[in-house]
This record gives sequence, C-alpha cells and structure tokens, in this order.
Amino acid sequence: MAQRIVRALIALAAWAGLGIQLWILLTGGAFDTPLAAVWRYLAFFTILTNLMVAVVNTVAALAPDSASGRLLAGANTRVGVTLYIAMVGVIYHLLLAGLWDPQGWQLIADQLLHTATPALSVLAWLAFDDKRGLTLTALPQIIVWPLGYTIYALLRGAFDGFYPYPFIDAGALGYARVLMNVAGLTAGFLLAAGGLILIGRMFVPGPKPAQRKF
Repeated sequence: MAQRIVRALIALAAWAGLGIQLWILLTGGAFDTPLAAVWRYLAFFTILTNLMVAVVNTVAALAPDSASGRLLAGANTRVGVTLYIAMVGVIYHLLLAGLWDPQGWQLIADQLLHTATPALSVLAWLAFDDKRGLTLTALPQIIVWPLGYTIYALLRGAFDGFYPYPFIDAGALGYARVLMNVAGLTAGFLLAAGGLILIGRMFVPGPKPAQRKF
C-alpha cells in the first residue's frame, strides 16, 4: 500500500506540472493557435520525460498487477525511467535554472517538473523497485531514449527553427558544436546509468551462506 501511495503522489506531481505548463502555453498569448502551443509544448525533454513518468506511476498506483503494470515494473525499465527523470532535474538545476526567473504558476510548474517529480522518483526507485537482474549490459537499451529525443529535437529545429535547449541549438552553435555537446551529455547519461545500476545491485541481497552441519 505504501508503494502505491508514493506512486500516486509521483503521478499527481507529474500530471499537475504537465497540466499547469500546458495551460500556461495555451493561455499566455504567445501562440496564434492551440496547435502551435501544443507543438511547442511537445518539444521539450522535460515534458516528454515527465509524461513517461506520469504514465508509469499511474499504472503502478492503479493497476500494478495488470499486464501493463508487470511490463512497466521490469528492473531495466524502472532504472531507465528513473535515470531520465533524475537527469531532467540535474541538467536543469546545473545548466538551465540560472537562465530565467519563473514566477507565479510558472514557478509552480517548474518546481513540479524539475524538482518534485525527479526527487520523488529517485526515492521511490531506491525504496521499492525490483533491482534483481540489473547489469551494465542494459546501458545500450537505456540510452535509446536520450539519443532518440536528441534526433527528434534536431529534426524539429531544422523544420521550424526552434531548439528547446541552448546546448543543442544548431542554428546558433552549428552542428559540430552541437554534436560535441551531445557526446558529452551522452557520456553523462551513460555514467549516471552505470552508477544507478551499480547502486541498485547493492540493494540486491546475496545468497545466504550455507549453514554448517555438526
């Protein structure tokens, strides 16, 4: 029951942050049409990753024993989702938070998406998730989402000229510099993933020593 309550809190934080952020874009007057606002909304790694976290934790809270619940409860799936949302928080607070000063509802959305959801997700992973079977051979699978998002963001930027993050702004930096930045971020993701896997393995109990017979 405790796990389902925590999962529900994570889902609530993620859905609330996502909803507030979408409402801000739809009502802020910066876009000519709702479709344009949604298109911009879906450009961000933060949004797409929080959406992933919201779905995974909603299923875990409401239907953990369903086929979908069991599928999403796999050790590699959960460590990957935890990595992605943890990196949302780390990259934002290290590289992006100083670039703007959100206020009001934007500050609330900002903290839900970049602080509350990442922190709760890491704590839930440490406390509840099955870590048996975690190995470093999962790294290629885990890195698919960050690399896939990078390709998606660069293709979008080439199409409409908007790059959601300054370190992948090919229009300002050029593709050579962007590729260097992506290589650095990929290395960071791999190191963080390896660290999470090794931490997870520390939580897996080893075989009990054989008892001596006298």
